[in-house]
Amino acid sequence: KFSIKDFDIGRPLGKGKFGNVYLARERKLKVIVALKVLFKSQMEKEGVEHQLRREIEIQSHLRHPNILRFYNYFHDDTRVFLVLEYAPRGEMYKELQRCGRFDDQRTAT
Repeated sequence: KFSIKDFDIGRPLGKGKFGNVYLARERKLKVIVALKVLFKSQMEKEGVEHQLRREIEIQSHLRHPNILRFYNYFHDDTRVFLVLEYAPRGEMYKELQRCGRFDDQRTAT
């Protein structure tokens, strides 16, 4: 079972309503991941705990080359941590904004 002590936390990758995403490295295997840190108090305030459970359940079963992998999750008293595949090229949405549109070939892959 993971804990925050199993990771070296790097630079922030993004921010959201319920927490932040950080570049991280799992200490034992040296695997680079995106670590999503969600604050329980924020989720409880908005009543979205059930959505998080559903997200974990769905993502844990997804296997597709164009969908980032969900590896694991763990929590402490105040936070929930999602261990996700790191996308070194960033978000597809930001790439789409930069390009304006994707051609048919790019859309299909």
